[in-house]
Amino acid sequence: MEYQYVGYTLDQGIVRGRVEADSVAIAGEKVTQKGYKILEVKVVRQLPALEDMFPSLFKLSQKELVRFTQQLAIMVRGGGSLQRALELLAAETQNRVLRRVLLSVIKAVDEGTTLAAAMERHPKVFSARFFSVVGAGEHTGRLAPALEQLAKVMEREQAARDTVKRTMMMPMFTIGAAGLMLVMMLTVLMPPLLTTFERMGSDIPLITRIAMGGMGLITANLKGIGLAIGGLIGLILLSKKVAALDYWKNVLVVRAPILGQLILAGELSQFSRTISMLLDSGISLANALPLAISGTKNLVVRQAFLAGEESLIAGRGLSEALKQHSILPTMWVELVMIGEESNTLGLTMAELGNAYQKELENRLASLLALLEPLSTMAVGGIVLFIALSMFLPIYSGLDAAAGIS
Repeated sequence: MEYQYVGYTLDQGIVRGRVEADSVAIAGEKVTQKGYKILEVKVVRQLPALEDMFPSLFKLSQKELVRFTQQLAIMVRGGGSLQRALELLAAETQNRVLRRVLLSVIKAVDEGTTLAAAMERHPKVFSARFFSVVGAGEHTGRLAPALEQLAKVMEREQAARDTVKRTMMMPMFTIGAAGLMLVMMLTVLMPPLLTTFERMGSDIPLITRIAMGGMGLITANLKGIGLAIGGLIGLILLSKKVAALDYWKNVLVVRAPILGQLILAGELSQFSRTISMLLDSGISLANALPLAISGTKNLVVRQAFLAGEESLIAGRGLSEALKQHSILPTMWVELVMIGEESNTLGLTMAELGNAYQKELENRLASLLALLEPLSTMAVGGIVLFIALSMFLPIYSGLDAAAGIS
């Protein structure tokens, strides 16, 4: 925190300045050490930065963090000083959050703090895995290779997330647009048209009556539907705060037929790659496990990994407890046991991470191949329903008008 002071000396008279301190008392001590008699010390009032007021607009993306890591690795491997590399990256970045964080890291490093410890002060930007790998690289003198490996892993994880977004975007957009067309047809276009046909005395086709009946049912129960949707959203939000509800929600998700396999493959891939990377960086398995587990999102899978950690600490080995959890694939557990027994767990985990990443990509490709024709059929069905609901009454009205004439 920054403090503004007013001091006095016989030689200089009234002096003003600013100091960085954690409290008013510490700021006063720093002013006294300068040889000034304190007249006033107060906190410097500043308007909050835009990134503090609108964090969602200025948050640091994974792609920007990967690019920063890659560039820092290149500069460090080139033999430049760490301080100079951080200064160049802070000056070059366009992201306000990253620039502010890097300036704080630069200041901490300049004061003698290690890079990993400086990054640890910013958990919203640097994960526990990130600064742990950086710390291991600093300790072993292999900072550049550690950063390169970290960037490679994060880049692959980002590619997997981008694939998921691309897989779901087009089918959901297509079905959503078709659904919006259906709602507009039933609420805006159809009612005045039907009123006209009723005045003409023409019969309304069955499919049109079904469409209007369904829309009328929804309109009549709109309040109840809104309350049901609101209750469901509230239950989902409440489940994040109630441990039991959150756990069973995770059970349902990971046990789901298609989605569960995708989530499990993603969790195993990330966990395996993280363990491999940490072990290669020189971190012991006992210290690597909590860092890898912290990145596990699904509570059911995390519970299995925590049981493995407890088993390892108790001296029974990692794989012994993993066998007791049916959520984990038998083949994965067996390979972990082989790697543990042969003292090649790092290499085994790297291969498992790549294998399950490939499985995730293949499953996503299969899902995309399935969703495309399904979304096309859904849109075709909605369009056909709209066409029949609109044009059959028109033909009926024309027939009635012809009969009258």
